[in-house]
Order: sequence, then C-alpha cells, then structure tokens
Amino acid sequence: MAVRPLAEADIPHVAALYSIYMRGRKGPPAPSLIALFRDLYFANPFTDPDFPSLVYDTPQDGIVGFIGGNVRKMSICGRPIRVLFGGNLIVRPDYRAGLAAPRLLNTFMATNYDLAMTDSANNISRRILQRMGYDVVPALNIHWRRPLRLTQYGIYGISVSANSSPWGKLARAVQPLFGAVDAAAGRLAGNPFRQAQPRLHADELDLDTLLNCITEFRKGYSMWTEYTPQSLRWLIQFMEGQTFRGSLRKVVLKDDSGNPVGWYIYYARARAVGEVVQIGGHPNFTKDILDHLFWDAQEHGVIGLHGVVDSRHTPDFSDKGCFFTCRGGWTVAVTRHNEIMRLLERGDAFLSRLDGEWALDPGE
Repeated sequence: MAVRPLAEADIPHVAALYSIYMRGRKGPPAPSLIALFRDLYFANPFTDPDFPSLVYDTPQDGIVGFIGGNVRKMSICGRPIRVLFGGNLIVRPDYRAGLAAPRLLNTFMATNYDLAMTDSANNISRRILQRMGYDVVPALNIHWRRPLRLTQYGIYGISVSANSSPWGKLARAVQPLFGAVDAAAGRLAGNPFRQAQPRLHADELDLDTLLNCITEFRKGYSMWTEYTPQSLRWLIQFMEGQTFRGSLRKVVLKDDSGNPVGWYIYYARARAVGEVVQIGGHPNFTKDILDHLFWDAQEHGVIGLHGVVDSRHTPDFSDKGCFFTCRGGWTVAVTRHNEIMRLLERGDAFLSRLDGEWALDPGE
C-alpha cells in the first residue's frame, strides 16, 4: 500500500470514490463528473507540482483514498507566500479504520508550505485537523444570515432542522405556498426586511473590473490573494459551471458620478437560499452595497442569503438585519510562522469564499 501523487489516469477512480461515498450515488460516475475532476486537478491554475493531490493505492483494491489540493498565491504586505488548501478527503469505508486517512494527511502536510488552510471543514474533519495542529480562526468563522422572504425562510429553517423527518418533508412541500404571503408582507411599510430601491447603480461585473476592484479595495489589509487575469478567468468560469448552487451573479456598484464603490458575487436560485461568494468596496458604502445585494437577490426570488462576514464589517451587517453564527464550514489553519497566524486572528486578511476550496466544490 502506498500514498502517491494523483495521475491523470486515476481520475475515473477518484471520481467514482467521490460519487459513491461523498454523494451517495450508485453505479459508475457520470462522464461530466470525470471531466470536471480532470479540469479541477489538471487544468486548474491553482495546482502546483510541489503540492500534488494524493491517492492511497492498494495492491488488492486499487485506489481507496484521495485528498485533493490546490495552492493559492498570496501576499503579506507584498511578500509572496504559498497557501496550501486541502479538500475532498475521501476514504473507502472498509479502509477508514486503518492507515489510509492518516497517511494521506501526513504526506499532504509534509510539504514546505507557508500556510495551510481549509475554509469548509465539517465538524468531523475540523476535529481531525485540530489533532494535527490546525487552529480555528475566529475572525474567519463568522457566518451571517439574512432573511429576505421571511415566511419562506422560516419554513426553510424548519426543513433544515428537521432534515429527513416527516416535519422536514412537510415543510419543504408547503414552502412554495407562502410566496404570496411574503409578497404581501414585502409591501408593508413596517416590515423590517422590506427592500427599498437601492441608491447605487449596478453594472455587470466583468473580469477586468473585478481584478481592478480586488486590487483597489484590498488596501488597508496586510494579506490578500494574488490573481492574474488568467487564473481569475478560470476560477469564475469554473464557478459559473457549478449550477448546483444556482446561477452566479456578478455585480459592480457605482455612485452617481459613475465611480466604482463596491461589488458583490453570489449564487441566486429562486425559492432557495443564495450563497454569497464575495462582497467588497469602500467602507463608507458597505451598507449601501448590502442594500443593493438584498434588493437584487429578492428580485431574483431568493428567500435569504448566507455568507461569511469580514469581521471589520460586522456592525454594518448587524445594522442591516443580519444575524450571525459560527455554524457552517469551518476555517482552520496551521503555519510555522506565528506572525501569519496573528494576522489572521486579528482579521487583517482580505479573504473570502472566492479564495479557498469552497469555490472549487465539485458539487452534487
């Protein structure tokens, strides 16, 4: 048995592991999933031969385990660092009590990284990673939620809490019936979640504008992700293809003089919760940016929004009716450099869901 780097010929086997044990599907993986995994691990500009994805290969059963990896180039006050992200750790159930997972993780972590992170660990993987020396980063773990269509969002909350119970199934069945109730409530002047016409002006956010916005509005932070036009284009195109979260909306916002003051990127799906990828802009316009985001999402039939808040802007989100939780994908990190961890802990990094493995989720 051996841990070795992922080869392109391994992709159908890895896609099968993912399909069966991560998504609960039977039979061979779909050709589209195989193509997606090939793109993700061999065309992705964030792959690095010094930090390969790994498989656990056995003589009798072939590939029974896998861990994917990508590397983001970041800067700390202009000094380049390489940040290792791990994701899609999969081990066949009959090998989970053995050495497959520890050997995959230990080999993955034995590389010469500046910082290793994950931004979407579940509770099980978080505990495993903490035993390996990772720490939860509080400043990167504040998840915000904002109802837009209050009745439907409440039913959604019941369905999620009840999961597969009869109550959960009933809640999902009746949720569409409350659209008229929410429409009427949205016209009431006293409704705290009523969305007024925003004052900022919106345009489609193209890649050049997004790159310029990221470069301009990261000022004031000590750490950020470095993108090239090519890497950002690949990332946005990959995310646009992952329609299990909805359609990807990209909006730049301008003031009355036509100057860009902010932007947002989120997944929109009617009668569902929208997942926010990134919000940025001038601090003086944060509330106006949120107003426009909430209005735009409501116009597209979204019942509520979820995202991860930059800790510097928590008061603005609170003032706009958001509530907060630490539940959700966990961000944990480990580094040999204490100053990097201190920087993360004080919220001095311009990071969002765009910048880690959350954006590279193969989906359903």
